[in-house]
Order: sequence, then structure tokens, then C-alpha cells
Amino acid sequence: MKKLKRIAIIALVFLLAVSVLASCSSSDHKSSESMNAYDRGDMEFKEEGSAIADDMTGTTAEKRDPESDLNKRKIIETVRLSVQTKTYDTLMQDLENKIASLGGYVETSQITGREMDSNSRRWAEMTVRIPSDKSADFTGFVSENSVVISKSVDTDDVTLSYVDMESRVKALEMEKEALESLLANAANVTEIMNVRQNLTDVIYEIESYKTRLRTYDNLVDYTTVHLNIHEVERVSVVEKQGTWQKIGTNLKNNFQDVWEGFVNTFVFAVSSLPYLIPIGIAVLVLWGIFAIAGKRRRKAKKD
Repeated sequence: MKKLKRIAIIALVFLLAVSVLASCSSSDHKSSESMNAYDRGDMEFKEEGSAIADDMTGTTAEKRDPESDLNKRKIIETVRLSVQTKTYDTLMQDLENKIASLGGYVETSQITGREMDSNSRRWAEMTVRIPSDKSADFTGFVSENSVVISKSVDTDDVTLSYVDMESRVKALEMEKEALESLLANAANVTEIMNVRQNLTDVIYEIESYKTRLRTYDNLVDYTTVHLNIHEVERVSVVEKQGTWQKIGTNLKNNFQDVWEGFVNTFVFAVSSLPYLIPIGIAVLVLWGIFAIAGKRRRKAKKD
């Protein structure tokens, strides 16, 4: 009996040892498989990350192309021009035709003044939208057909803001899809109301960003030109002059000012005749009355 017990105990210990060894072997195998899977995933992640990094640093052919980068930039251009002209009507008509031929349009326009035979001169303030790739053509046309007194060009690079808003729109659209899925699977009225409120807020944000993007697109695609046009009898001299040229120009301008003053006085006098004649008659009548009254007083004193 003792021998049987010993044999049973030895067999039991042997079975436990075999079981432990088998368990360890299985665990090692699973661990090895897990490590291999992790290594493969890590390599895939590294490869993907490397590709993204290469794309961000511009190692691809498209990113390395400077012309491609330039075309993706979002530049808003604003031009301000102040000009003088002696041929106001002709210039205004030519501008209208030029704007139409370039595919632009007049956004705002204000024109005021009188005709050429009056003392006041006409002037115009216009805000013109011209396709960005043709803005140089338009400003060149204005310079050739008038005298430019001042000109300024402002540019604003909004590329980063534009890209940021595009990314925000994509994220919001993904959020919108998720909320729509939640709404379809909502279990009660409270959950439905909460999801709908969040969905409404997200839709509002999307439309707001899209509106700003459309505004940016319009500002980028069309150059804004603020144009001030002044009608003059003689244009300002903008080129550099020598001493004698300045003296000659000033003398000419002064003689013209004196002549214009004389002409304006004569025109005023002649134009005022309808008022001056009745006033003159009234003065003569009063003078005659006072003269007769004076003679009577003198005659009365003598008598």
C-alpha cells in the first residue's frame, strides 16, 4: 500500500510539472506572437509617420514645386488710385468699357459736380472689382489715360487662415455625421432633443465657416480698386523739374489764375444783370427823390 501511495504521489507531481511546462510554453508562444504583431504594427506606424513627415516637409514632387505652392496661396490685393483728367466724360466712358472687357464690375460709385462751364469741377469715387490676374492691366490703363496723383497697393496673405477654416469645416462635418448617427439611434425624447441641439450648433458653425471661405474666395479672385477721379482744367505736374522749368510752370499757372479770376468776375457780373438792373433802377429812383427833396428844401430856405 505504501508503494502504491508513493507511485500515486510521484505520478501526480509528474502531471503537475508537465502541465506547468505546457502552460509556460503556450504563454511564451503567445507573447512571441504579440511582440511580432506589435513590431509589425510599429513598423507600419513608423512608415506611415515617415510618409506624413515627408509630405509635411515637402519631399514629394508636388510639394517641392514652388509654382504649385504659389498657386495655392491666398492673396487679397487692394489698390488705391487718385487721378486727374481734363477729359472727364471720355475717361468715364473708357473706364466703363475697360471694366466690362476685363470681366470686372463696379461695386459702388458716387459722382458729383457741375458742368465744365461752372466754377465747380466734377469728381467721382468708384470701388471696382477686377479679376486678380487682370488687375495690372486695369491699373496700367488708368495710368495711360489720366494723370496719377497717388497710388498704393496693399496685399494680405490669408493662406493660413483659409487652410485652418477648411480643416475646421472637415472636422465639423465629421462631427455632424456622428451626431446624425446618434440621432437615428436615440432611445428617448431627452436624448433626441440634446442631440438635435448639438447638431443645430454644428450645422450653424459649418455654414458660418463656409460663408467666410466664400468671402475669402471672392476677395482673392477679384482685386479691389478704390478709384478717385478729379476733373481739372490743368493737371498737376508729377514729373521732376529743374529750377527754370519750375519758374516757367509757376508763371504759367499764375497767369492762368489771374486770367481765370478776371473771367470769373466778368461772368459773375454779366450773370448778375437780372439782379443788378432792378437794383440800379431802384437806386436811381431813390436818388431822384432825394435830389428833388433837396432842391425844394433849398428853395424854401431862399424864400
